[in-house]
Amino acid sequence: MSQERSAGNLQGVVLILPITLTVMGAALLAPIVPLLMQQFKDIENAIYWVPLLLSIPALCIALGAPVAGILADKVGRRKLLIWSMIIYAFSGMSPILLSDYWPIFISRICVGLCEAVIITCSTTLIGDYFSGDKRDKWLGSQAALATVTAMFLFPLSGFLGSQFGWKGPFLLYGSSLILAILVLLFTWENRFSSRQRSVESDEKKASRGRLPKSHMLTVCAFTLVGGVFFYILMFQLSTALGHFDINDASLSGLLLSITALGVPIGAIAYRYAHKLLGTKSLVFLEFAILAVGFISMSHAENYQWFILAGFFNQFGAGMLLPTMLTWAVSKLEFDVRGLGVGIWQSTFAFGQFVSTLAFSWVATQVGSENYLSTFQIFGAIALLTCFIAALFLRKQMSKKQEQYA
Repeated sequence: MSQERSAGNLQGVVLILPITLTVMGAALLAPIVPLLMQQFKDIENAIYWVPLLLSIPALCIALGAPVAGILADKVGRRKLLIWSMIIYAFSGMSPILLSDYWPIFISRICVGLCEAVIITCSTTLIGDYFSGDKRDKWLGSQAALATVTAMFLFPLSGFLGSQFGWKGPFLLYGSSLILAILVLLFTWENRFSSRQRSVESDEKKASRGRLPKSHMLTVCAFTLVGGVFFYILMFQLSTALGHFDINDASLSGLLLSITALGVPIGAIAYRYAHKLLGTKSLVFLEFAILAVGFISMSHAENYQWFILAGFFNQFGAGMLLPTMLTWAVSKLEFDVRGLGVGIWQSTFAFGQFVSTLAFSWVATQVGSENYLSTFQIFGAIALLTCFIAALFLRKQMSKKQEQYA
């Protein structure tokens, strides 16, 4: 029976590959923001509307992921995953045939809704197929792959933009069809088996079907802030480089890929660090790294300094993402795993959406002549979050000491 099948490395690889599609939502457009601004410069408030083409898919994930999670728990993860990948391919490529802003904006909404299903269902299937260290391994690998993909997509998108104009990068959305075939061939719909139910403890049986609300609230609070920080450099680097007289899309994409390399390295570091320090201790460390990176970027005297500080910042972001995800999934039972993952993905995506708006608002307050100072403000917020994480960690340790007293 399909529910008794055992997943291996092949299934792990196939299920982490769809994360590359959710990365495309923003990564393909980030290096060509100047080209998009030029194309749609006549739109009123273009400084806000054009960046929304990057971030509107994230808002759709934020709104759609919980619904996708409920559907995944009700009708099955695999079926939804395959169909969403097919629709994603055609909606993602549609701007090639479009020239007006608003039809393209609608296509980006469709891309975002598909991403909500893709990321929720693929992550939930990883949670279904694996447990313990293997689950942590594949969730950490998923986070690492996301940024490795971005690292290659940034220069590739910049190259396609410089060679074929702003429409060129949208061709890459067609890769979703290939990944859909892999999921169709090498995965199955997992169900919670009767044998698994029989070995459950009475406590677990009683808790099945219940979402751990306190746990999710805590994780999502830190995830929301982390989501804002995670995407700031990705979205703002090409504009920030303009302050160092670097305006070429290809070079911007290359430099963005260099900073983005910090994320997979951070994700790899997480796999070793969480065994030594524990998840909650890592939260404190990761926000501290983000803060140092932001503050260092704000004081950069040349683009080399800025890129180095950005790399350090992205290293912290790379550790943060798998930390939050594994923390969230750790207490989710099968019956509510789709919903829990959907809520977490929704929170992280909402942070991505807020990222561009928050940075633009802060930048307007400090003024264009002090653009780099905007990073310092977010560094201060990261330090505050780090302090809150330290208080939370201390409280958790006190509770444990009381339990064992």
